[in-house]
Amino acid sequence: MSDSDEKPEHQKENGEMNREEEIRLKPFQPWYSVQIKGASKNGEVVMFQITTVKLEQCKEEVEVDRQYEDFEWLQHCLNIVPNVKGVIFPPLPDRPIVSAAEAEAKSRKQLGTASKNIKGDEFHKDCRKLEKYLQGIVRHEAIGKCEALSNFLTKKEPPVRAKLKKGILSNLSRAVDGVRKGGHKDIDEMFQKERDLANDMQKIAKETSLNFDTMVNSLCRISMACNHLSTALCLGMSAEDNGASAIINKLQVEFAKSIDHYGYAVDVCTANDENTLGFHLDLYSRYCLSCKEMLFERTCALVQFDNASKTLEKAKPLKKPMAEAAKEDAEKELNAISEVAKKEITKFHQQRTLDFQKSLILYAEAKVKAARDVYALLAKDVSTIKQMDVEFD
Repeated sequence: MSDSDEKPEHQKENGEMNREEEIRLKPFQPWYSVQIKGASKNGEVVMFQITTVKLEQCKEEVEVDRQYEDFEWLQHCLNIVPNVKGVIFPPLPDRPIVSAAEAEAKSRKQLGTASKNIKGDEFHKDCRKLEKYLQGIVRHEAIGKCEALSNFLTKKEPPVRAKLKKGILSNLSRAVDGVRKGGHKDIDEMFQKERDLANDMQKIAKETSLNFDTMVNSLCRISMACNHLSTALCLGMSAEDNGASAIINKLQVEFAKSIDHYGYAVDVCTANDENTLGFHLDLYSRYCLSCKEMLFERTCALVQFDNASKTLEKAKPLKKPMAEAAKEDAEKELNAISEVAKKEITKFHQQRTLDFQKSLILYAEAKVKAARDVYALLAKDVSTIKQMDVEFD
């Protein structure tokens, strides 16, 4: 065979290798675009309307209805997908508040124990949180194209789900494992630093989110107090409409209007705070927990590898081949998790920084705009009061 006959084969092999390398380096392109357009309550069940566009199939659009239990089942299915160890999973938001007792307890927490007001359904917030959760999944290369996700987003009928067991024994067992293995010293300095950082960051993120919610709840109480004061001013007007009483009535009306304007401004600030920085803090308090769980999973693999190494050292000649195989398997699993985890951690920190920066900018811009608007309203109210004729006979 001549050199000219061999050359095309080498070129073909090189071309295939280049294509494989190009595919590997190319950023993952999501297969779906997801949006939750609304939610409706049916008894004790909240149904979420999900619209999915299949980006890989001529932009076909599919609409499905899913309840919270379907999201829980999806999360369970994603966790058992092969080759996902080391992945930081998007955290599933809390269950929507449905019952009257839960709504009353939440209202008392936000507005104070003495308040008799009950806040209405806030399913739009649940929609946004669940939409963010689904977007995190569809944009992840390890889980964004699995069959469980496809069935969840595109099948009209919800997937058949088994009842997930969440007993006290499983939680206790997990807590014991956390104590036993959580303090295991890492052989990789980088992962040891990340574990320490994750422990600290998860506590700080959760505390910050709770404190921010407390601040927002205080604003809700201020708004409610403004409404009460405005109502009291209107109810306290005199029935007489002449002389000093008429002037006082006009003053009370204008003052009540200004109080209403300030209360409205507080409501706007509250909504903006929740939609910008509050949403981000809540999301990443749960994301930090997800990162911590991933690192704990790797620590368990490290403990298994260390135990296999100790077993090999103590193994008798007859059992040495089996111990060597067990150590190799444990080492392969640890290396595989570590390789994925390093990429995930880098991506997590980058995205967390970008999202935090974006939320702070939106938070500051909303604060400035709200302050300007309320200043304009109150300045107008003050001007109106100054121009009133308040001379008494």
